[in-house]
Amino acid sequence: MKRTEKDYEYLETSPELLARGLRRITRPKFLDNISTNLRDCKSRITIYLDADIVAKFREMGENENTGYQTLINRELRKVVDEMDAIEAKALIKEELLNDEQFIDRLKEKLAA
Repeated sequence: MKRTEKDYEYLETSPELLARGLRRITRPKFLDNISTNLRDCKSRITIYLDADIVAKFREMGENENTGYQTLINRELRKVVDEMDAIEAKALIKEELLNDEQFIDRLKEKLAA
């Protein structure tokens, strides 16, 4: 969709900037609909993988009617999510070990 002049709201611009052909504008409204969540964005990269790994994912992709790159991304997402969960559990454990009230209650439970 081509943007037009009416898609932008112009702000007061200094004479110096105007003389250089520059204008200040507000953030265009259409950008409000674009996700800024990195999980929703894709990045184009070049990566070298073992040939057997690529062959396996291509075969899986053909069987599932899905692109092999999508399958690789899905598997990497699982690994990252697992790592995040492990980190979260470690933080919770550390917080509990530093919580005197929790330690006292744990001592009471163990003594019973």
